[in-house]
Amino acid sequence: MKRLNFKANDTQFKKIIKPILAYDLAGLYPNLEVEEKKRLLDLMGLDKMTDMFVELDVDDQLDLISYLDDVKKRSLFRNMESDDLKEFLSDIDDDMRIQMMGYLSKIKQKTMALLLTYDEDEAASIMSPDFMTISIENTIKEATDHVIKDSRDIDYIDTIYVVDQVGKLLGYIDLKDLIIARSSTSIQKIMEEDFQFVYFDEPIEKAIQTVVNYDRNVIPVLDPDLHMLGILTADDIFDELIETTESDYQNLALLGDHESDFTPFERAKQRLPWLMLAVLLNLVNASVLSSFEATLIQVSAIVLFQPMILGMAGNIGTQALAVTILGIHKKEFDEQSLPKRHIVKEFGVGLFNSILLGLLAFGFVTLYLTLLPTSGTQEPYQMGLVVFSAVFGSMFISSQMGVFVPILMNKFGQDPSAASGPMMTTINDLVALMIYFGIATLAFL
Repeated sequence: MKRLNFKANDTQFKKIIKPILAYDLAGLYPNLEVEEKKRLLDLMGLDKMTDMFVELDVDDQLDLISYLDDVKKRSLFRNMESDDLKEFLSDIDDDMRIQMMGYLSKIKQKTMALLLTYDEDEAASIMSPDFMTISIENTIKEATDHVIKDSRDIDYIDTIYVVDQVGKLLGYIDLKDLIIARSSTSIQKIMEEDFQFVYFDEPIEKAIQTVVNYDRNVIPVLDPDLHMLGILTADDIFDELIETTESDYQNLALLGDHESDFTPFERAKQRLPWLMLAVLLNLVNASVLSSFEATLIQVSAIVLFQPMILGMAGNIGTQALAVTILGIHKKEFDEQSLPKRHIVKEFGVGLFNSILLGLLAFGFVTLYLTLLPTSGTQEPYQMGLVVFSAVFGSMFISSQMGVFVPILMNKFGQDPSAASGPMMTTINDLVALMIYFGIATLAFL
């Protein structure tokens, strides 16, 4: 990445920043001094400033706006794509939003007000209203002239949508087909009538699946009467996938809203409560172990296989959890009822794997203690049976917890991704310890 030489004169400085991508400038901007920021904003073009603004975090966006006069603010907002502007407005507080809306034209104010009314889980919440339509009654020449004369820089014109007299969507035409079409050809002849779409109130996940399944760069967002409200581009879907993945990953580790510019103290403060809770839960584990003190004294070999049992129970629980959360996010399950087919499948998987690995553990433990006997009085096969029972019981229960916990959390309106991480791991350990030491106590004391 190039460094910005602020000692250069204005002409040289413009040459320096011209080849630098907006994304790279957005990475440099937060670390600049106030006067350096002002000079950068004064000398860079509007298009590059707009592109850089979109890449910044909301705090840096507000910082950038504070250095602009009213004319430049209006130009910046006018130059932004509607979905990017909507995202910015949704990230700021109500008072600041009202202030920023004042810099928009009346038409754009109404557009933003409408976009902000959609629920954040609905497809319409990430759509762009910047698209082109032509009438089914247009000639090729009229349609081409309309695209050339009336399209704006922010409009998506790779795909042109065809509507009837009342605005109902009939099909679409790719721009390249419109350009090469003969003037005598009718719109209907080059129009694709088989198109995929989503309704405005359908979940974003449905829109993502539609784009992925049908390999479209853009799909329309419609109201119940098939009138076009906006479009969803592959870029919009990609951005949403990134945000969803980041959010899910943070939930898996119970990190909450993590930001890359957090200080070490802020990061530690964010993670500490969950780690402290994990410490408390592990103290519960320790108290459980203390209640089996007699077993530990009499059966010294029991500690040798504790890590194996805890690890196997945790692994199978994590696998079941991941598959279930994936199914929930892909809307494969009915939220109003238990997904019986999935539960039955995972029941079978958990049962089969628990029995198979339990038998393998029995063989391994018996062979190990035969070759390397310990000071205990237990026969190797007896310890092998205890480990088999513990592996089977802990793995099977852990696998079922990995299925039912996220399903029940989702049913009661909670994020199922939060079912994993430190808490789930500790609870699985607690269950596995109680099963293992409980069976050993019953068998040998």
